[in-house]
Amino acid sequence: MRAAAPPRPTVNKMRILEIIVDILLFLFEKLKELALFVLELVIAFLKKLYEKFDEVCLAEKVIFLNTITAFFAVVLPVAKFRIPAFRSDYYVNNPLAVYLVGIAILMFASLYFFRRWVHPVRVLLNAYYLFWVFYILLAEGLTRAEPHSICFGYYLNIAAPVVYMAASGAHWLQDR
Repeated sequence: MRAAAPPRPTVNKMRILEIIVDILLFLFEKLKELALFVLELVIAFLKKLYEKFDEVCLAEKVIFLNTITAFFAVVLPVAKFRIPAFRSDYYVNNPLAVYLVGIAILMFASLYFFRRWVHPVRVLLNAYYLFWVFYILLAEGLTRAEPHSICFGYYLNIAAPVVYMAASGAHWLQDR
């Protein structure tokens, strides 16, 4: 006859489950604290942003809000063409979108600078971008597909710099 194996030490399964639940509750509590901390930071940032928005003049508010237009100018397609063999429409994104993103960032950042050179830089930067927006259309650089049509996003690429320039000019006239 065989010798019986020594008894295994029994582990209290309820105790292990209790430890796991305690660890999970601790992690949940810390995650909740972290989420509330991040939410407080976001609320404080939005409050500061609103206070800054509230104290600037109307022209600066237009520049601030025109950033939304610039965002849609970047996101929306600028041209559309159809390939009959595939029976579907294809959209062309703005090849100059990265520059408009940079302009929007500079326009937003310039709200915090009150220097004499800010207004001409704003106008010249937007005029330069506007030149390239017209040039790319006239040089047929949007798409080589024929026929193609211009979409609403292209007109937003014209409207955003024009509004930026008009608001900068209005602010310059107001400062004089």
